[in-house]
Amino acid sequence: MTTPAERRVWAVLVGMALLGAAVRWVGLRRLEAALVAAQPAAEGGRGAQGALDRQQAAVDSARRAPRPPARRSRPGRPPKALAGPRPDTSTHALPGSILKGEAVDVNSATVTELERLPRIGPALAQRMVAWREAHGSFQGPEDLRHVRGIGPATARQLAEFVTFSGRRRPFSREASASTLDVPPPA
Repeated sequence: MTTPAERRVWAVLVGMALLGAAVRWVGLRRLEAALVAAQPAAEGGRGAQGALDRQQAAVDSARRAPRPPARRSRPGRPPKALAGPRPDTSTHALPGSILKGEAVDVNSATVTELERLPRIGPALAQRMVAWREAHGSFQGPEDLRHVRGIGPATARQLAEFVTFSGRRRPFSREASASTLDVPPPA
């Protein structure tokens, strides 16, 4: 005859065996589903390749679909689609911009003239003039990189629009002395 303690031990062991079998059955079903999903579409599986084909078809149909019109436009302005073609900036200058083929001498240009250059705004033009007055004339495009805000890309873009006269700009003290017809301080 078994004691109550032995019966409890047997019950725990049987329960663990049943639980293990259930976990194993569920795991096998999941594994089977994953294998079916991974089969190529050619073998009759509807898995990964089928899903990929459906995604590609959806993307292709979205690319072929016409784009919806713009939702809103500013009052008084036509939508961009009706505004007409954009001007070719290589032959038509925007107001205050510089055309290709023109050049600005950065060693003698004013702030306003420097602002006509691409990617140069009022603050950067002012820094260019300040650097020129503090350090003398720019010798080449690489000297433009000394100005805070002009990196290699901007210097390359500016190279076709600027010239360098090599003329040394006087410092502020020398400029004020020359306007008074007084010799510069030694």
